[in-house]
Amino acid sequence: MLSLALHVVFGSGFGLGVKVASMRRHDMLTVGALNYICAAVLASVWVLARGALDAGWSGGVWGALNGVGYFVTYFFLLFAIRHQGIAATRAIGQLAILIPILASILLWGEYPTYVQLIGLVVAGASMLLLIDARKNLLGEIVHGARWRLLAFLLLSGSFRVFAKAFSVSAQPQEKAFYVWMVFVSSGAISLVMLLSRRRLPSIGELLCGAQIGACNCIQVWFLLRALEELPGVVVFPVAACGALVMTAGIAIVLLGERPTLRMYAGIAASAVAVVLLHAKAAPPS
Repeated sequence: MLSLALHVVFGSGFGLGVKVASMRRHDMLTVGALNYICAAVLASVWVLARGALDAGWSGGVWGALNGVGYFVTYFFLLFAIRHQGIAATRAIGQLAILIPILASILLWGEYPTYVQLIGLVVAGASMLLLIDARKNLLGEIVHGARWRLLAFLLLSGSFRVFAKAFSVSAQPQEKAFYVWMVFVSSGAISLVMLLSRRRLPSIGELLCGAQIGACNCIQVWFLLRALEELPGVVVFPVAACGALVMTAGIAIVLLGERPTLRMYAGIAASAVAVVLLHAKAAPPS
């Protein structure tokens, strides 16, 4: 259970770190690039410490696509945090589990349980509360907000589809190579972007980027450890709901976020939905 708890802590630390960096008015493109570069370095150290790496096409292709997805999604993450706050943004991100569930039904012939079907309905209600709104946290009308938030949801779900595709097509021993490719590909793109901007990061941006990148990489390591210790039907719902509740609690109590009643309802509904959606799928008949 310790690995699962630490996964929740470090997973929450990523989003909260981005929120704190934006509150300090750092250049968020620089912070984001440093985050992925730091995560790539840590992932490389982890691979070297293992002493062996089983490479394969599945890990390389799906890992690289996942890394590109991480990089692109970051830009929509910044918009969501700026206008909806990290508490609601975390809830929207967790609802992205809808995308791989639908992909599993359409592409791999997997069937949802009755509990998951209820979760789909609850998730739909939560999406209406969190995404279908023109006003942000400050009551300001933001044109195009719902489409950008929907894009954030779809992109967040897309790299989970890549992870699902990897799990279906790859050998288990390729998992470390897949994780390494995720962070190396996003780190390489970030390095190119950082160099092209020709702007030296400040000390504060370096520290924030390193902290967020460390959380980003370490939470994945603890997730893999948790899956070795506990069944996935326990790990995934606890991790999703735990990170959502922890992020919302810290954002409201310590960071001063004040979600609207609509957002509170959406966050609560998404916490219920992610638990229901992570219920074990029934085998095909």
